[in-house]
Amino acid sequence: MTETADARTTMGAPAASGRRVPEIIVGVDGSAAAVAALHWAAEQSCRTGEPLHVVHAWRLGAAHSELSVALHEVAGVDARAKASRWVRDALASYPSVPWTLDVVEGPAGPTLVDRSREASLLVLGTGEHVGVRRMVSGSVSHYVLSHAVPPVVAVRAQASVTATHAWAG
Repeated sequence: MTETADARTTMGAPAASGRRVPEIIVGVDGSAAAVAALHWAAEQSCRTGEPLHVVHAWRLGAAHSELSVALHEVAGVDARAKASRWVRDALASYPSVPWTLDVVEGPAGPTLVDRSREASLLVLGTGEHVGVRRMVSGSVSHYVLSHAVPPVVAVRAQASVTATHAWAG
């Protein structure tokens, strides 16, 4: 079976069955701040019993918009493989925390806001985006803080998580 970019992966301990359990949405992008957000959310999950719903949004740049369907599928599979590795590595010390992974093609901010509409909490990593960098790339955390329905927790990368521990694309 071939996984598509918007397929879901379920890992960790099973969530409580028979009733809808509120979820903690966690946005990931492979950065050190995303690792810190996953750790924070896992600790919160241990306290509340709420499962994690991890979301990774990806997009091809404008230069790649004319790719063939086959190459586009490969990009989606690659995005899923990377996101799965990021989450498994970051949550390795939290084996009892149930989580699902949702890999979606689209802009990160609107995707996280959409996926979190019925969540109890939205957690994401944040870095310093100031000046020209923010004007050019925008800020996912700013968008989410301005548009999300549930409470939002923005987690900065911890000093102990260095660039050598952040995952490269």
